[in-house]
Amino acid sequence: MLRHRVQLSVLASALLLGACNAAPPPAQEPTPESTQAVSAVESRLSQIELEYEGPTALLEADMEAGNEECDAHNNWCDGTLEVYSFPWTSTQAPTVADAVESVFALRQDDRTPFRFQGNVPFSTMSQQLFFFDALDPHLLTELGNGTEQVQIAYYYASYLVAAGAHDWNHLFVVLFPQSHRVAVFNLVNHEI
Repeated sequence: MLRHRVQLSVLASALLLGACNAAPPPAQEPTPESTQAVSAVESRLSQIELEYEGPTALLEADMEAGNEECDAHNNWCDGTLEVYSFPWTSTQAPTVADAVESVFALRQDDRTPFRFQGNVPFSTMSQQLFFFDALDPHLLTELGNGTEQVQIAYYYASYLVAAGAHDWNHLFVVLFPQSHRVAVFNLVNHEI
């Protein structure tokens, strides 16, 4: 089993998440005084270890069917689904912020200009599934325990890929806090 082990400091996660959003206004750029304040926070680790688990057979079939449907419509979209498990021994429940830190650390080479759209309910994600609509409810039944409330962070990016052609990228980080799993669904719609 491929294992990804990630440990991040609060400072590193802030830098990674900041790189995924638009640059802050000049008034918010670090000054020597604020850099010292951030360094003091760096010693407090917020960590989560992600171990690649992969989608279940049913979820893999849902993804294959969705991608085939995308191809049938002139490669109108592409979808990926990554599933991770993680050990958790803390008395505090894991949060979607913990999951996001680790996911973006794994995606550190991805230069997609994501903007955080907020923490959203499952229904918001379900409205964005397009040809991957079989993931609703399979994602919940295959990865969850049936009673837990999933937490979802939604990121979006729109960028020019060729003259007059954009990609619209929807990234959902789904935390299953009791089942100790994280699903990362990425849907890219292509302008054709």
